[in-house]
Amino acid sequence: MQPSYLILLVALSCCLLALGDAAHCGGCMDNNVACFNRTHYRVCVNHSPIEGGNLLACGPGKICTDKQDFCWTPLPSDGVYPVCSDYTTNCRQCDYDKMFVCTSHTTFQLCTGPKMSPEVNYCPEGTVCSIDSGDFCVKPCKLPNGRHECDRLEPIN
Repeated sequence: MQPSYLILLVALSCCLLALGDAAHCGGCMDNNVACFNRTHYRVCVNHSPIEGGNLLACGPGKICTDKQDFCWTPLPSDGVYPVCSDYTTNCRQCDYDKMFVCTSHTTFQLCTGPKMSPEVNYCPEGTVCSIDSGDFCVKPCKLPNGRHECDRLEPIN
């Protein structure tokens, strides 16, 4: 085997391992759920949230985690945290380089320089916002890197 092929094979293997273990808000995890906020999730099939599936609640006092027991009752000393934080949403802001940004899983808005237009555009049913894909809305299984571009479930008014 030539050295360049060996280097490529090692690099690809490392990337695949990193993708399999990453827990992120809105993305399917090894426990076959996708957390969508601190307390709600959707079931995943073939590493994609079930299309049209309802958000399911973990129940009183429980948080959505990347653990096998994904709805966890946290204790102060157990070191288990929700996958989704109420304080970070990972949504992009308008700047002079963007024409549109995703403002929730299923909405996007036009950018005029650093300002966002007041009109909210909705993706067709069964699709999610993905400006990075080259389209505005795609099926969840077509998300680049398997991640939502904005972790919000609804746009902020």
